[in-house]
Amino acid sequence: MAADRGSSPRFEDITETTGIPLSPEGASMMYTRYAMAAELAAGKRVLELGCGSGQGFGLMAAGGARIVGGDYSHALLKSGRRYYGNRFPFVRLSGDALPFRDATFDVVLCFEASYYVPDMTRGFAEIARVLAPGGTVLFVNANPERPDFITSPHATYYHTADEFRAALEALGLRVTVEGAFPVDPPATGFVGRAKAQALALARRILEASGLVPQTLRGRARLKRIVYGSLVQVPAELPPHFAPVAPRVLLGSGPVREFKVIYVRGDRPR
Repeated sequence: MAADRGSSPRFEDITETTGIPLSPEGASMMYTRYAMAAELAAGKRVLELGCGSGQGFGLMAAGGARIVGGDYSHALLKSGRRYYGNRFPFVRLSGDALPFRDATFDVVLCFEASYYVPDMTRGFAEIARVLAPGGTVLFVNANPERPDFITSPHATYYHTADEFRAALEALGLRVTVEGAFPVDPPATGFVGRAKAQALALARRILEASGLVPQTLRGRARLKRIVYGSLVQVPAELPPHFAPVAPRVLLGSGPVREFKVIYVRGDRPR
């Protein structure tokens, strides 16, 4: 969604966009965040930062949302425009310098993108500026406090749940944090437990050795070994694309037990 201004990272290589293979869990992660977004967005003015090719736009628009997509990648924006035509506007932007007037949007979404923004302190302020009274911002991010966390290429900084909470509360927003996708889901039987332990060990070894593939397509080759068949991301997510995961309300403090955090900030009217 944003980049080091001295270079041009290929965000299309690390974005869950059309044709990218996902594990069943990855598909559920993607669909869960857009199912949440569709509920929030119904009938409202929506900005998605780091929108990629707009995979979730159809789900949100079905409820009457008026959507603007913003991303840093020319390739991803071009892909979105090619698929949707004139249905939605796509804008090239950086997450820390939004080209919109104050109080323009009722909902701002930022899914798996805040850690690419060069100056997210300014990014938080920009989101608060364009958010209308009574509006909501929703961040969905990989949880950097999980024990086997692996960073993404081009990432600048991963905020923890408490860091998100502090940043948004400082801007006058009421904050709710939830977690989903347990790090150690219950495994049944000896084979299930062994598989879970082997996967966690493999993640740690690959990260420590610098052998983690730098593209999602490269990572998919490893996922096929663990999960077998994968699910390809469609140009537009259909209803019931994947299961919606249950979320657990979290208090303050480190979050070790969930892979994904959901941070909601509500602006008072």
